[in-house]
Amino acid sequence: MVTRKGSRLPSAEQRLKELGIKLPVPPEPFGIYAEAVQTGNLLFLTGMLPTDGREAKFIGRVGAELDVAAGRNAAHLAALNVLAVARKHLGSLDKVTRVVRLGVLIATSGDVRDQPKVADGASELLQDVFGKEKNPCRLVYGVASLPLDTPVELEVIFEVAN
Repeated sequence: MVTRKGSRLPSAEQRLKELGIKLPVPPEPFGIYAEAVQTGNLLFLTGMLPTDGREAKFIGRVGAELDVAAGRNAAHLAALNVLAVARKHLGSLDKVTRVVRLGVLIATSGDVRDQPKVADGASELLQDVFGKEKNPCRLVYGVASLPLDTPVELEVIFEVAN
């Protein structure tokens, strides 16, 4: 992409380097499913958890065992896993032309109302890597529980170059 002044905006891969972000090893499925499915120019990612390898790094519900800050950190880690899986599937994050949709499921105690603040942990990372102009629409859900007793699960749809 070129700006009005004619300079090129940094690519997603360049932004990762500038931000000092090293992506984790992509997580392996915890069941029988594909982590990424591409149809046409859309890449659908399965629910991504805040894991490192096969281990949940955050356990519990926001508002019960965890506070909002821990929930944000969990969302950030899950988003790093999103980027790792997308890069594995595409070969480069520079093939992402748009983040179409971000779904954020947050396990909470029943009285939590700060789900959007938790979801911002993922949204901010995606914006930092892809740029504000590629921000997705977003749905945030409060749920009773999630796999591995994690506080956050992300679902992402990317538009990709052919």
